[in-house]
Amino acid sequence: MAELSAAAYHVQAFNQYQRLIDDKWMWAFTIAMILDLITGMIKPYYAHKTSQKTNSSKGIPGLIKHMVVYLVVAIVYPYLYTIGAQAMATTFLAAFTYQYAISVIENWTEMGWWLPKSVMDFFEAKLAKDQQDYNPADYNFLGKKKGGNKNG
Repeated sequence: MAELSAAAYHVQAFNQYQRLIDDKWMWAFTIAMILDLITGMIKPYYAHKTSQKTNSSKGIPGLIKHMVVYLVVAIVYPYLYTIGAQAMATTFLAAFTYQYAISVIENWTEMGWWLPKSVMDFFEAKLAKDQQDYNPADYNFLGKKKGGNKNG
């Protein structure tokens, strides 16, 4: 009986992976990631500050990071569906899609390209963070500020 159950799961998992090509959430995630890559590659050409210009040390590691994220999502998302955690799967994929969409908007605005006022107002009021003073060296590996300054 256990062998039948394993075979059924195997077929179910295989079918779920095949359905990825038609999954609207997976398409949204893929498009958001591609747009982030494109705007990220174009952004340095619009930069006015030297620190924002093209940096070859970011290129390959950045592409590797995106590939790893895509691979993880492409494995975990269908897996969550096959174990009956559809809501968790959708939330998981929506969170990654959201992060890439935010990155696209950040890249877009840093290039000085036009966005409708309603979109800009939404991102400024609800989502945007002013991180010009952010320095990763000021934080430990858990994301807590070093030196006892709790006000961050």
